[in-house]
Amino acid sequence: MERLSDSWQVRLPVELHDMVVPPIVTESFHDDSIPASKWRGYDATGELCYYHHTYTLWQDGFDDEELPFLLQIEAESLEAWRCADGAWLRRLIRSGTAGTCSTRDRDRGFERVSAREIPRL
Repeated sequence: MERLSDSWQVRLPVELHDMVVPPIVTESFHDDSIPASKWRGYDATGELCYYHHTYTLWQDGFDDEELPFLLQIEAESLEAWRCADGAWLRRLIRSGTAGTCSTRDRDRGFERVSAREIPRL
């Protein structure tokens, strides 16, 4: 585990900072072959209070001239902060292909959710 910088709050609006439990330590996992990353933050009692994962899936393809290229087929970023009352504040952003030259993004914004809707793995 490592001491956490202020990166846990970068994408959290300032007006929401007082609602959430700040992490004291964090751990991170990265898989460059996908690419995917996961961060977990823990409060002073060792309880999970911050979670963030990102991944991108790619597909090999060939253009009209048979030149290889990579096409992003899916991407996801989920970030969640535990509130002082035990609920979680979550933001989920997903991207998927809408054709060969564009993607469609879905940003659900900030949502209050129960703890069972936050990944633990």
